[in-house]
Amino acid sequence: MASYFTLTLDTTGPASPSISLDGGAEYATAQLVTATIGTTDSPTTGYQMKIWGDVDITHNPSIQTTEGASSWITYSTSQQVKLSSGDGSKTVCLKIRDDVYNESSQASDTIILDMTLPVVTVSNVSATKISKVSGKDEMTFQFSSDSIFDEYKVKVVATSGAANGTGTQIGTTNGSANVSGSTGNYPAATPITVTINGADLEVASGGDGAKIIKVFVKDDAGNWSA
Repeated sequence: MASYFTLTLDTTGPASPSISLDGGAEYATAQLVTATIGTTDSPTTGYQMKIWGDVDITHNPSIQTTEGASSWITYSTSQQVKLSSGDGSKTVCLKIRDDVYNESSQASDTIILDMTLPVVTVSNVSATKISKVSGKDEMTFQFSSDSIFDEYKVKVVATSGAANGTGTQIGTTNGSANVSGSTGNYPAATPITVTINGADLEVASGGDGAKIIKVFVKDDAGNWSA
């Protein structure tokens, strides 16, 4: 039998800890986000991590609002985290410890939770009936949003409660104007004037009859209006 053994002393914590919420996105439109976890250590067998911050404490008992209240859990490069309720800036923090409990420095990431849909207001509708005959083949209206928006669409939809993913975009072949836009940073409360031509309306929705025209806008966070 040997009269000796090797004992390794390790006093160095995991190097370069990192956390990224939803891939480093500026905004989140839902409370549940994916945290991508990292360290330059390899391998990470036996490692653990602790996560805390602006979180919903009911979602995961191990992930709480403070470091002291949170628990060490098995290290993983991906972890779902539920942000605390209410729009605004959210910060989530991380520490990693190795298989002999050396702790890393603290890492964090911040994301803005924005779950509020922009509200569109239509005004100054010039006509409620048009044809394809010159002189009566166009109408105009204005719309504005209560918040800055990056994109908009004017569609023919089946119901007034229709969502952005439904309906048919009105085209511009016959003279309709400002029926869509994506230049970004459209100011809040500043009206945009839209022109709809009867021939373009017919292409979007064939046949005579009442058509529901609806405007959708997308805000900076990616929320489309209802």
